Amino acid sequence: MRTILLIALLLMGGISIHAQIVLEGLAGNKQAHYINYVEKDLDSLAKWNLFNLNRFTVNYKDKALNTVSIEGQLTYQFKPWIGLSAGGGFYGELFVPTIGLSLSHTNKRADLFLQMYPTIGITKALIIPSVLGIIGYTPKISKGWGLSSQIIFSVDPLEASQIVRIGADYKNKIQFGIGVDLLQNFENGNLNINSGPFMRFNF
Repeated sequence: MRTILLIALLLMGGISIHAQIVLEGLAGNKQAHYINYVEKDLDSLAKWNLFNLNRFTVNYKDKALNTVSIEGQLTYQFKPWIGLSAGGGFYGELFVPTIGLSLSHTNKRADLFLQMYPTIGITKALIIPSVLGIIGYTPKISKGWGLSSQIIFSVDPLEASQIVRIGADYKNKIQFGIGVDLLQNFENGNLNINSGPFMRFNF
């Protein structure tokens, strides 16, 4: 686990210069959940874009239940809303290379955004379709303050995950409120719920 964390931090340090960086922590009732994601345009025309999402959970009672997820996508944009993406995900000891699309939308007020990556992954001679996405809505209620809501979601043939955050926003720099993590296993029907306060920093 320590080696994986070090690799993730090194990757973050290498790609995060002049990028949008988000750091978040949730103190859940079952486990702590740490999230970092980075979005960076690699050229002046915003044709090439890099997206990196890192997630780590620390279970309070059983270290064997700790998880790590590192996902990255390199995208070439055909249009502002659609592009071709290639990358992969690292989950503990498993790496899954992927290829697919990048779909994005931001409204005129720039307070609603959607980023989705429908991809196909290949592992152990299996082709696995999946979708990773982020939806955020931050309407303003005053010059400095606003509301903040965000969902990070992923779906594949085995499970679905929703990371829901609702709270307040201060100058688009700090968000805080209540968060819920949902993990649904399609094979056994189990639904794991982890909830608690969260805080997020945008750089």
